[in-house]
Amino acid sequence: MKKPVIGIISRNLKEQNYLCCIEKARQAIILSGGIPICIVPTQAEDQLKKEPLQMKEYSKEEQKDLVHILKLCDGFLLPGGDDWYELDELVVDYAIKKDIPLLGICLGMQVLGKKISKEKRKIVDNTEKNNSKINHMEITKDKVHKVKIRKDSKLYKIVKKSEIDVNSRHNYHIPEIQEEYISARSEDGLIEGIEMKKKKFIIGVQWHPESIIEKDKYAKRIFTSFIKMSKK
Repeated sequence: MKKPVIGIISRNLKEQNYLCCIEKARQAIILSGGIPICIVPTQAEDQLKKEPLQMKEYSKEEQKDLVHILKLCDGFLLPGGDDWYELDELVVDYAIKKDIPLLGICLGMQVLGKKISKEKRKIVDNTEKNNSKINHMEITKDKVHKVKIRKDSKLYKIVKKSEIDVNSRHNYHIPEIQEEYISARSEDGLIEGIEMKKKKFIIGVQWHPESIIEKDKYAKRIFTSFIKMSKK
């Protein structure tokens, strides 16, 4: 069976004037049996000089060009980052419509959460500032807090555990959404995992499994399942 092609959404590195592919995400795809490609905007506008809401909306022609790229992919990875753009939302819409596997990590999960919520405005970041007993921004630690996973979720079937330790690198979290979409919460009650149960694999996690895939079996299981579902 051929390896699935996984499109990784590019992220901004404004300090160095780069659009880049998150290296750990690229490596995690390869280690799990996939082929990574980086998906960049199909707009001519300079994304590095504008905030998301300053950008023009994608034209029909630009969306058509993007779909031409998306058709090359068997799955999509939305990695973490600082800001999301219309590109992220268009990819999520495409994956949901076509039922193509998608894994959202940190910011990527927040994009998915926004699309699931009742917030319909484009490119609007509807996340909320963390305000809890846990410091969720611990960049150097592999284990920061525990998450409790619902036993009726796809995530539970993947990790095969109702509680696991995770890393954490976010100052913001998604607001409450319908309970049916929530698969995991942290000890302080913040949403840490979401999914669309009726889809093949549309899953978001707030932590960073790509960073610990070589030493954490649960992180490995998430990526292994993502790649496996992308083969079908």
